[in-house]
Amino acid sequence: MEMGRIIALGLVGTIFAIMLKKENPQMSVLVSVAAGILIFFTVCTPLSGLIALLRDAAEKAGVGSGYFGIVLKIIGIAYLAQFGAQLCADAGEGAIAAKVELAGKILIMAASAPVLTALLELVIDLV
Repeated sequence: MEMGRIIALGLVGTIFAIMLKKENPQMSVLVSVAAGILIFFTVCTPLSGLIALLRDAAEKAGVGSGYFGIVLKIIGIAYLAQFGAQLCADAGEGAIAAKVELAGKILIMAASAPVLTALLELVIDLV
């Protein structure tokens, strides 16, 4: 059911954006952005159930909640950076899209620093 709604939002947004592109290019971009945001929020609802399922699996596997939270944060940063960069690219701002992608990569490195530090400490203790 969700996929049907996502496809419908995408098609309607695309059709409106194409129709408006000749008459009002600025409005066309806004329609594209609005459709993308609506699709994103449509996906967020089932995503919360998936996160709960993964959290339960991590607890059963003995993975610390701190590490699981970091992994979720990294995944979230990656998806949001990609989404933001695609919106910028769709608006014709490729340079800004590249900066959004770079910022996402830097934030991922910063968020993963505690995991990398713990891994390095484990390696040092083994040697």
